[in-house]
Formats: sequence, structure tokens, C-alpha cells
Amino acid sequence: MAPATLPSFAPPRPQEAVLEDEGREQRPSENGSLRIPSHIFGIIGRNPRAGEDQWKSAGPLLERGRRLRFSSLRNSPPFSSSSLGLSMGLLERRLFYLLSSSSTALKSTLFASPYHVVFSLLRFSTATSQDPSPKTPFQVEYLINSCGLSPDRAVEASKYLAHLRSPSKPTSVVGFLKQFGFGDEHIRKIVSWYPKVLCASVNNTLKPRIKVLQELRFSDCEIVQLVSSSPLALICGELQRRIEFWRPLFETNKQLLKAVARNHHLLSANLGKRIMPNILLLRDCGISDDQIGKMILKIPWLITRSLPSVKSLIQRAEELGVPRGSGMFLTALHAVSSSSSTRIKAKFKFLTSLGWSEADVAFVISKAPFLLYRSEKGICDKMNFLRKVGCGLQYVAHRPGLLTYSLEGRMIPRYGVLKNLKANELPEGDLDFYSAVMISEDKFLNKFVLPHKDRLPGLHETYVASTVGKVPIERKF
Repeated sequence: MAPATLPSFAPPRPQEAVLEDEGREQRPSENGSLRIPSHIFGIIGRNPRAGEDQWKSAGPLLERGRRLRFSSLRNSPPFSSSSLGLSMGLLERRLFYLLSSSSTALKSTLFASPYHVVFSLLRFSTATSQDPSPKTPFQVEYLINSCGLSPDRAVEASKYLAHLRSPSKPTSVVGFLKQFGFGDEHIRKIVSWYPKVLCASVNNTLKPRIKVLQELRFSDCEIVQLVSSSPLALICGELQRRIEFWRPLFETNKQLLKAVARNHHLLSANLGKRIMPNILLLRDCGISDDQIGKMILKIPWLITRSLPSVKSLIQRAEELGVPRGSGMFLTALHAVSSSSSTRIKAKFKFLTSLGWSEADVAFVISKAPFLLYRSEKGICDKMNFLRKVGCGLQYVAHRPGLLTYSLEGRMIPRYGVLKNLKANELPEGDLDFYSAVMISEDKFLNKFVLPHKDRLPGLHETYVASTVGKVPIERKF
């Protein structure tokens, strides 16, 4: 029995009408659904046993189908998934009957043309839009449930695990870390920062790295701290050589771990191309290896920057009037590395507002570049106090170190002691204020406080209490 002929959706249109529509670009209708031209259904709805000539005669129709530009559709308002799904479902059924009953030559004609791509893409987009609840990939679920990542971070990190077909390898990695002593928070931190660690081989990668750290005399607790700060330690090559390179710059494992925690690229940066050129440049500036180690703790990211970048910072430090080899050069380097050129200009302007000339400000900064990263409020409060106790602008300009000490914890309590001693006609009360402030706490107590505690009852107790803020300023002495 011959297959039943499907009714057409519209009567055949004249060739002129079809060609008239050639220039019109397909757009969504007002209700958001995609218009499928009625004459498409009309031709498809004809006798599905039609031969190749009938199909080939629909050239204008196929040419119009080719004009369905997907770039235009992407920029158009969203289609109604229900309307699009209904239209494409009808179209697909008609194509099915047409192809199932047509000759091999007809099918070849269709699939050799560019139009089957249109139908395939539309079918794909329709199926996708009708899927209301796609299944969450197991990688995302594992990162949330077993590693403690947030849903957003898990989705972002899962792309590094997309090639995995099962959670067996991540499970073995997490199990090994927990067995060694890593807690849930350590694992969350490691996986969040470097998700690829879950793809590492326990026997070929993780165990050998842990063994190297143990042979380098790191305790298990220190290993947990090191790996949590820099997960790349578990996969980077030449781990022993890298550790031995950094150790001479730090006195203890504790300092090394602190440096790695502040810059987790220390153990993965290229030593020959990135680190050594920077160290040689710093040595040329008169900075010793011991100072370089201290610098890394203060400016952790500086040592792993590119050589041109470090050279630029050195040039800016010299422009402050601090020469290479000066004891303040490292401080100047710290100042320019933490302040932009615009911020430095603003700080110069602020210092001139205190009453100094531009030459005075340049002199003060060359002696105390640390003022560039001190707060303006703190500097103002200290300058106001120093004026009240008789320290003028020029006095402070030649002793800018005064501005580094704590106002309430050091300057005010010590001034109170000197004032009290002077009121009781004791010679120590006439000591220069800067000399009294700069000496250590033990020396100040032994020279100015303890020798007079019998003659001046309460002096020692009040001074100690004031240095820790237990006595209000207005009640001090």
C-alpha cells in the first residue's frame, strides 16, 4: 500500500511569490516564536514519494532556507520555546516521511546541499531549549560535597576536570591528603587554588614530593602549611633544588614558610630566567642576601616580577633622592613599590601643606622614604603634638624618624616622664626629646623611670599603664 499523502499546510504558491520573499530575512514574530514559511510546509507536505525533479524544483525555497542567518537570530529577542518546538516538530515529521519514502538520489540531493545544516541546528536548539533541568556534572558535585567548594567556585574549577570520566582519581588524591594530615579546610584551599591537583597520580607525583619535603627536614605540620600555601609544591619539578635555593635567604623554616604563604609563586617561578636576574640586580644596589630575604617578607611579589619592572622601581627609588647603597634604599624601594607616581605626588603636596618648602619635603623624603606609605592623619597628629612640645618644623625635618614612633604608646608617655622629672628639678628632665624617644624601652626605664620610683611614687606604674593605653591621655601624669 502506498504511504498516505500528508495534507499540505498551505496551497502551492506561484514561483513569483516565492521569489518575492527571497529578500526578506527571517525574524521572530511578535509573540517571540520563529516563523516557518507556510510554503515550506506546503512543499514538504506534498506527495512524499515525489521524485528528484520535484525536490530540485524547490530551489527558490531552499535558497530562502539558506538565508536564515543564525547571526541575526542570535541578536533577535528570545524565541518562544513552545512555539518554536511545535513548528520544528511538524517540520521534522514531514521531513521524516519525505526522506523515508524518497529515493536515494533525493536524499543525496538534500544532504549534499547546505540546507540540512539549518534543519540540524534548529533541531538541536529546540531540544536544548526544552530541557528544563540538565543534570549537574559529577565533577561539580564532587567539588562541592568532597572538597568543600562553593557552588560558583565548583562550576569554575570543574572545567579543569572535564576530561575525567569518574571520581576515582580525585577520591584517591583527597584520601591520600587526609591520611597524611591535611584537614578539610586545607583541602578546600588547595583544590580551590589549584583544581588540577585532583588529577595528579598519588604514587608517581604526590608521594615523591612529600618524601622530598620530609628529607629536607620539614615536619609534617610544616609540610601541610607549605602545601596549603603553595599547592604547586605537589607537582612542580626540581622541588628539592628550589627549596635549597631559597633557604639561604631565610634564617628558619618558619620564615621560608611565611614567604611562601605571601607569594605562592616562589616555588614555581623560573629560577634562572626570573629570580636570579632580580637577585643580581638587587645585589648591585648594595642590598645583601639577608636584606633580600627581609624584603621578600615585606614586599613578597617584588622578587617574582619581570626584570624591566624591578629596574623601573629602582629608578623611581633613586628619583626620591635615595642613592644605591644607602641604608634607606630598601625602604625607598618598599615605598615606591606600594605607591603609584600619582600617590607620591599627592603625598609631597600634603607634606608641603604642613609648612615645609618643596626643598624641605625632598630632604625629608630622602631621609625617611617610609613617610610615603604612612597615613596622613597619623602624620598630622604627630606633627601637632611635636609643635606643642616645642619641636619646630626644621627640628622634625632633620629628625624625621620621630614620625615613625607611636604617638600614644611612646611619644606622649615619654614626654610625660621628662616633664615630671623636670618639674622636680631632676637633670634627666632636660634631655633632648628625640634622644628620649629613640632609645629602647629597657634603656628608657633603667635611665629615666626606675632610678626615681622612690622619690616619685607612682611614676613607674603610671608610665607602664600609659604605654598600653590603660590611662587616659588627659590623666597621664
